[in-house]
Amino acid sequence: MSSSDPDGPFFLPLRGGAGQARAAEAPGRTVTLTLTRAGKSRDGEWSTDDYDVFEGSRLIGHIVLTTQGPQGVPWFWEITARPESTQNRGYAVSCEQALKELKARWANPARF
Repeated sequence: MSSSDPDGPFFLPLRGGAGQARAAEAPGRTVTLTLTRAGKSRDGEWSTDDYDVFEGSRLIGHIVLTTQGPQGVPWFWEITARPESTQNRGYAVSCEQALKELKARWANPARF
């Protein structure tokens, strides 16, 4: 899996506002994904770098900044709304890139 992007890398502020949500749209099939800080959508205390990914009101995955990832790609993403598979998770250089990769897998699962 490549985390490189001809337009990237992209960097987002790691400590944005607590209620901040970001949206992205996929090419091809129209998919709108929204990032919500885990502390806003789940009970308990969560890092400000832990996000839930929604398509509409459906929780489809997570993106989190981790120290356990490969060097240079600290953002872990995972699709949780599908059966467990190595194709439904990966690492990226930034939160925005992780969202792009998650969205590509979500919108076109048979392509991978």
